[in-house]
Amino acid sequence: MKRLINYSLGIVLLGGLTFSACNKDEDTPVNPAISVSSITSGATDLYGATAATGVSETESIIITFSTTVDASSLGGITLVRGNVDVDIAATASGTTVTVDPTDDLLSGTNYTLTISGVKSDKGELASDATTSFTTQGVGLDTPPQKDAQVLYLPLNGSIFDVTGTSTGSFEQVSYTADRFGNANAAASFGGATAAGNGDIVELTGSGFVNPSTTISLWFKVNSADYAAGSLIMFGVATERGYFMEMGGDLAWTKFATSHALSPDPNSHYFGTAWTDPNGDGSIGGQVLYDYTGSIKDLIGDNQWAQLVMTHDGSTATKTIYFNGVKAMQVDLDAETTEWYLKDLAIANKADGTGDAIAGIDPVLTLGYFCSRANTATGWSDYSAGTNTFKGLMDDFRIFDIALTESEVSQLYNSEKN
Repeated sequence: MKRLINYSLGIVLLGGLTFSACNKDEDTPVNPAISVSSITSGATDLYGATAATGVSETESIIITFSTTVDASSLGGITLVRGNVDVDIAATASGTTVTVDPTDDLLSGTNYTLTISGVKSDKGELASDATTSFTTQGVGLDTPPQKDAQVLYLPLNGSIFDVTGTSTGSFEQVSYTADRFGNANAAASFGGATAAGNGDIVELTGSGFVNPSTTISLWFKVNSADYAAGSLIMFGVATERGYFMEMGGDLAWTKFATSHALSPDPNSHYFGTAWTDPNGDGSIGGQVLYDYTGSIKDLIGDNQWAQLVMTHDGSTATKTIYFNGVKAMQVDLDAETTEWYLKDLAIANKADGTGDAIAGIDPVLTLGYFCSRANTATGWSDYSAGTNTFKGLMDDFRIFDIALTESEVSQLYNSEKN
């Protein structure tokens, strides 16, 4: 009986100890965990299962956490466009963090938001979070083969290459509404009133001339401004690089391009393809396709239109499109025993001798054949020229590959709306 009493007493004492231990654990406060609950921009969810598109360029980004945020722990929140850090200001109020880019985001562009190092007001660390989204409208990430772009000029009130490979070195141009009605979002070229005073833009960079390439832009011209003759839309070193010409009354166009020869049996080194769609539908020789009909109607008088030129150096195939419609296609090394035009290239050697050509300035010039400093071609000297471009220009792109016909159609459809 004595043993039973002692045993029972032991159980009671052990239970008391256990109860006391439990009370001690419950008295120790546990800080609540912190995590990201949602990320939004306006009414758009940026934290869903799929990357958001059509995101506003101007709305703040709102990050909501599960508990109150320590406002001093926001330094690890970053916003990146490609490999470019975007300047932001991040502020906290309760469970909400507001991220405001210093400048409006670019349209049609992919961004990545990273949240790292954020703590609660109790010192708990939130797990890192990352989300990507694309802004609304036309931009760097709109076209197919977007990673092959070596130049993209939105022309939204300034000369700025989003790819970062070129910089504006001279600017004489104004800005107006683009094809969507956005103010100051397209470049306006006023033409020339006297020799050497026409509106032009010059850019320095290394990606203007590529063996295989695609050049794309939107433009708007009025046939009345072309009644007296042709005007030059843009170029690099005139016929020693390339240039685009709009014909009188918009009846024809010319996109001349310089090419290295391969093979080159007669030491010409380079040759120029004077490709000029005029709507006569004439096929033969090197011409694989020629649009039949009015070029003016295809472009549209005083209407926005898209121009695309592609050149595939491996096949020597050059194609010109307006509004996604093929206007001309040529095989530049067909039916020849001498002029085997291949890669697009600056013609910097003299025919026959190979001597260096003086006066070539490989600057991209919007509004004319060449830069003011280019003197290699006498008939395109800017100081004597009165045939600079008159009209509007927008969304100028250069790729270092030739887009396919289906990709050109995709580009047109993605940019027109």
